[in-house]
Amino acid sequence: MVQVSPPCRFVRFPTDEDCGPVRERVTAAAVQPRKLPRRADPLGQFLAGQLSARTRRAYATDLREFFGTLDITLEMVREVTFEDVIAYRNELAARGYRRTSINRKLSSLKSFYRMAVAAGVIERNPADRSLVRGYRIEETLSGKAIPTSWLRRILAAISTVDDELMRQRDTALVHLLTYGGLRRSEAAAMDWEHIRQEGAFVVLSLPETKSGVPQDIKLQPVVVHHLEQYGGTLARHGYKRSGPVFISLSRNASRGERLTGQSINLIVKRYARRAGVPGKVTAHMFRHTCCTLAIEGGAKPQQVQAHLRHKDLKTTMRYYENRERLVDNASDYIKVS
Repeated sequence: MVQVSPPCRFVRFPTDEDCGPVRERVTAAAVQPRKLPRRADPLGQFLAGQLSARTRRAYATDLREFFGTLDITLEMVREVTFEDVIAYRNELAARGYRRTSINRKLSSLKSFYRMAVAAGVIERNPADRSLVRGYRIEETLSGKAIPTSWLRRILAAISTVDDELMRQRDTALVHLLTYGGLRRSEAAAMDWEHIRQEGAFVVLSLPETKSGVPQDIKLQPVVVHHLEQYGGTLARHGYKRSGPVFISLSRNASRGERLTGQSINLIVKRYARRAGVPGKVTAHMFRHTCCTLAIEGGAKPQQVQAHLRHKDLKTTMRYYENRERLVDNASDYIKVS
């Protein structure tokens, strides 16, 4: 018996006449411009484009200082002339600001107004370098590294602290700054969970860096030793070994809270004064010291660049070239007698 297949069902494809109304609706929707909200907050728009929280804070401080208000409007942005920027620069100089600080504030203005030009808010940047000159800064790095004799005196001053927890915290902090070359903001942002074992090495992950990208550094055994000592003492005093590594030990409401970058700077300065160090010492100088000691120990510039996470090798090479000029100096060839 032959089976007969059921009749085929032909599918009717839509014609151009059928699709016409749909195509018109789709085309109309595609060409319809999106209505974007108008930005009435130029500072907020500018800060939103920055990757690093640290950079956003610095820009916000500089720009609010220049405009003299927390709320910066589009009208205020448009009213500024290059004469205003020059007057601001000269006023900062008259108030005794360092050249590096003045240049940083000018750089904040330049960046902000570059965004305003790109966004079509204004036509010309009133802080442009061709209109407002910054101060020339000598490229030498001499004096920025802490001599090893000063380092030993600072560590000796810390060792005399009666409070065991504070002594161990600050010893670990100074070793970390010296061997790790961390910025003070990076040290302040450290959590115990950021320290991990990776094979035979101990690695610190830095979630908050100047570049805005998480980065890792290798921790030397001496740093790990002091961190372990400090962590053990924290536990004995009833603190959890989780969250912020460096906490406030002040006898006020901030006790147990994360240290700020400014607090770290004040801690370093306090021990330098107590040690009788003759020069001004800041937390950032330990970063210069890390670089200098590594190069003097024989590290290649590329190794130092990777460790300090310099974006440009030129930054590292300034340390290297400065050291080379001293090692093989022209004066070494002078023979008088």
